[in-house]
Amino acid sequence: MERRKLSISKPSPLPKDYLKMVAEVFLANFDSGLKIYNQYCPSAFIEAQGEIGSDEIILAVSLMNQGQMTATTVYASSDFDPKASSPSVQDLLSACLDAAGAVFSTLLSPDSPHMITLLAEGSLASLENIPFLWTEIEADTRRIFIKLDKSNITLDTLADEWLEQHDPEFIKEESEKERLTKNLFFTGPKSKGSHDDDSGQIH
Repeated sequence: MERRKLSISKPSPLPKDYLKMVAEVFLANFDSGLKIYNQYCPSAFIEAQGEIGSDEIILAVSLMNQGQMTATTVYASSDFDPKASSPSVQDLLSACLDAAGAVFSTLLSPDSPHMITLLAEGSLASLENIPFLWTEIEADTRRIFIKLDKSNITLDTLADEWLEQHDPEFIKEESEKERLTKNLFFTGPKSKGSHDDDSGQIH
């Protein structure tokens, strides 16, 4: 997962139910553009991933093609203070969702079939007004940072999981990070009022 901030804290993944909902929202909202895209890439699908850290919330939405190593991934990142009462996690995620949607509304606009063709061909460098570096925008009156690249987050996650199981040095580094952040948000002892369920609710 591409992160904007270089934090030592170990992030916590967003609930699977929420990520599934995000993917379904994007499939519904960009149905017309995806139909054009599917003329070139009939096995395309949307996948979402995200994390909450001690200082950042990040949501990633990927347009993926079955059997291909690369994807088109849009990241939306927000500063986050777990000690602050406002804005809430839900507020920041909503802003990130809108920011990522704004990028995809450009990429998958049915009014710009040429753009969709370039996207299907993987010619991202030919696209105009696309944030290839972290770019600040305003979404829902909040400051959100967006970025686009061709990373396949699913493959990256699988690679990290393999390293966690087989690379002693990687395991040592992760253990040290966890030790340093054991009292931080989500990574340390459970705070009063926390929940240990997989209901898909953001707390």
